[in-house]
Amino acid sequence: MSELKELINRAKEKDVKAMEELFNQFKPLLKSRARKYSQYGLEYEDVFQQAVLLFILAVYNYKEKPPTTFAGYMKKRIDWGLWVYYREYLKQKIEISSGLKPK
Repeated sequence: MSELKELINRAKEKDVKAMEELFNQFKPLLKSRARKYSQYGLEYEDVFQQAVLLFILAVYNYKEKPPTTFAGYMKKRIDWGLWVYYREYLKQKIEISSGLKPK
């Protein structure tokens, strides 16, 4: 079993050290995506925290299905999750600027 697969399996079993190692491997991706969305008016720290939450959820939900790699899966999950987060931000901003009450 590859080192990455072993880390993923251990992290899924709530091994904190394994999750930390995985996180450190993917931290540059999370920072990159957070920087991208912070250019659109979101606070970098908020976006980065959201990306970290998405990362943790993605690790627990990952199921190995070739040809999808863990890195590819992670990138898609982070991008999709941050896009949804950004849409919610825009929706709230529009509602506030238009005088509508957010739900």
